[in-house]
Amino acid sequence: MKKILLASAAVVAMSSSAFAADVVMQPQPSEPYIAPVATPQTFSWSGWYLGATAGYDWAHTKLQSSTQMNDADYGGFKIGGFGGYNYQLDNNVVLGVEGEFDYNTDNEKAMNLAKFGYDWEGSVRGRVGYAFDNALLYGTAGWAIANGYAEAPGVSTENQAFNGYTVGAGLDYAFTNNVFGRLEYRYTDFGSHDLGGAFDGIKAKDFTSNRVMAGVGVKF
Repeated sequence: MKKILLASAAVVAMSSSAFAADVVMQPQPSEPYIAPVATPQTFSWSGWYLGATAGYDWAHTKLQSSTQMNDADYGGFKIGGFGGYNYQLDNNVVLGVEGEFDYNTDNEKAMNLAKFGYDWEGSVRGRVGYAFDNALLYGTAGWAIANGYAEAPGVSTENQAFNGYTVGAGLDYAFTNNVFGRLEYRYTDFGSHDLGGAFDGIKAKDFTSNRVMAGVGVKF
């Protein structure tokens, strides 16, 4: 009887050990891997657009004659329009070309002139930017032209075309699929130019301007 009990206990112990081993060695199911899903862009900047803009412009030049040189610092309000075309690449880089035409009130008395300044101004520029969905950060650069003029008592107004370059950066933000706002800064350098005509011998040197503009546009 004692041997039977010992044998039974041994069988139970062995069965328990085998059961425990099965419990320990049984592989546990792993959690399924879920790949992250990229959120697609919902707005595209590709297409034609037109807009209106307004802001303020600060300009500086040195008026030089054979006998003297005067610094002229002046500023004025600017209003105009712009238009262009954007193409958005698959990596959200946006390439574009834009033109604009403005009128400003920049003028100042300097030297013996009753008034010197420039009124009409335009540019043709390339643009490179990056789209964060409906926000577009961009840089821009290109050719600029302005109508410089000079006046003096008893002398007719002389006009002169000033050519130069312009560079800047800005932000376009789309409020809807068709309407966007804009904030832009640009620096323009018209270099040095002779006024000519009745003001022959007077040169506008280092003619530069800085502008901050806000606008609204429509994308087609």
